[in-house]
Amino acid sequence: MSWNFFNILILASSTFVILISIFKLVWFEYNRTMVYLRWFTILANLVIIQVILIDIGLTNNHPWLLLLYIPFQFLSPVLFTAFTFSYLGRMGVFKKYRLILLLPFVIFFLLYTFFKVNMLLDYVVLSKQIVTYIGNELDENLAVSFSLVLGIWNYRTIHVYERSFGNLPYQIVMKKTIWLKSIYAVLVVLCLLWVGTILYLRIEENAMGHEAYYPLWLLFISFYYCFCFLGTEHLRKVNKTKNIARASLGKLSHEFGLKGLGSVFTAYELEAIEGSQFETTAILGYFATSLFDKNNTKDILWDVVGNCISKLNLEDCVVYTLDSESNTLIQKAAYGNKNLGERKILSPIEIPIGKGIVGTVAQTRKSVLVKDLSKDPRYIEDDRPRKSELAVPIIYEDKIFGVLDSEHSVKGFFQERHLFLFQLIAKLTATKLALLSKKSAAVITDDNAYYKQLCLLLENEKIYQNPELSLTMIAEQLNISGPYLSQLVNKLSKNNFSDFINSYRIRDAEYMLLNSDFASYTNVAIGLEAGFNSKSAFYSSFKKHTGLTPSQYREKRRLVS
Repeated sequence: MSWNFFNILILASSTFVILISIFKLVWFEYNRTMVYLRWFTILANLVIIQVILIDIGLTNNHPWLLLLYIPFQFLSPVLFTAFTFSYLGRMGVFKKYRLILLLPFVIFFLLYTFFKVNMLLDYVVLSKQIVTYIGNELDENLAVSFSLVLGIWNYRTIHVYERSFGNLPYQIVMKKTIWLKSIYAVLVVLCLLWVGTILYLRIEENAMGHEAYYPLWLLFISFYYCFCFLGTEHLRKVNKTKNIARASLGKLSHEFGLKGLGSVFTAYELEAIEGSQFETTAILGYFATSLFDKNNTKDILWDVVGNCISKLNLEDCVVYTLDSESNTLIQKAAYGNKNLGERKILSPIEIPIGKGIVGTVAQTRKSVLVKDLSKDPRYIEDDRPRKSELAVPIIYEDKIFGVLDSEHSVKGFFQERHLFLFQLIAKLTATKLALLSKKSAAVITDDNAYYKQLCLLLENEKIYQNPELSLTMIAEQLNISGPYLSQLVNKLSKNNFSDFINSYRIRDAEYMLLNSDFASYTNVAIGLEAGFNSKSAFYSSFKKHTGLTPSQYREKRRLVS
């Protein structure tokens, strides 16, 4: 056997990563995404170990070991893809293509099995040279190609995922996907180095054995190690954020005069919400808080269609309401080509109950998702022909109020995710309409979850130290509407937003003015450090809150002590 420092190091490192991954898989809490992550790490390192055993000559001395070889190089990229889709909440798409993705592994598994039988029969069917060529050359070339193709497909999936959320704030979508993009960038670079190593071995006639792969394997093992440990930590943070979002949604439903989400959503919907990614609760939270201060039907409907456009990346959105006298559905709010501005609709159409897709939804009270309108005879063209449509009923007090409808110029644009969100938005809309009809106002209570989250951001993260901090920035970070945040601060802090933020800055400035560590700082420097953007703003706010100028405060405290 041919042992050397590098193959010993590679074998030990891969074994260590596998053992740690198995330990975490068995003994630590995990979810489906973490399971995919750890199995990918285990199988990817097994690929390296299988090659190392050949490299050191162990399989020559013990040929029976080859019977244990499995083409994990075609399975580990599939697990990595499963991890990506699970992380993004797109497992439905993965399940749709999983049989195709597993096909290379199945083919080579069967091929390996045939090779093993052929080897036990002393190569009576295929010669050892042919088996070696397929096992070394063809196998490796297809494996790296497969990895690259899946990498490109997954990267495209991430891009589509980002676009599907429209104007959802950066910290919700981009901060989440940039982590995945970084992983894929590293993985693609490693695959390209793998291709480069293959080409080098073809060009360099004197290159023998696997020595040329040693640096590449060490890089891959380092990647797997970082991916396993940093990935686990990242997923825990994501789960923690999701739990906070669920708690906020539960509190929000209470503030809307509900006894709990159970009075709004069915058990199935509650399970789906809890199982969904953070974006679902973020979107619902934004819709609900945006509706908070709306006190008439017109405002409610226009707010809903406007938010559907901005948050779900739609081309148009229309709310039809039922005219019980004529038994027709009339367009009452619309964004897109139908919107003339100032909440006016261009040529609003009326659809009889039972006619068209919208009329059918109103009649049956069942949602309809049409991926190809050219194949649906019910389609009624409005301002221009489109390719796909989604319509869900708005029902409250067991009566049909109207229909939330959206059309798109791209065939197959609407997915199950859009349908799920539309159904939840329709229920939130119905809940708000019910409160309005009962002349019941939603109230902000002292235990408001969003206010508590805001205070934590101010006290722990010290976001007030950012001089550019604004109401809009914080509202986006909390995933709520700006007007709702303004009311929240006014109600619970008894101050307007500006004074509320400045109170934290003043408290910080007071501490620094008296702290010897900041003795060399000028008053202006302390004000800027606390988050004020100018001397005048600092001095004015400081005197408003304390009754003294910074210099007077510093001097008075010095004399007292």
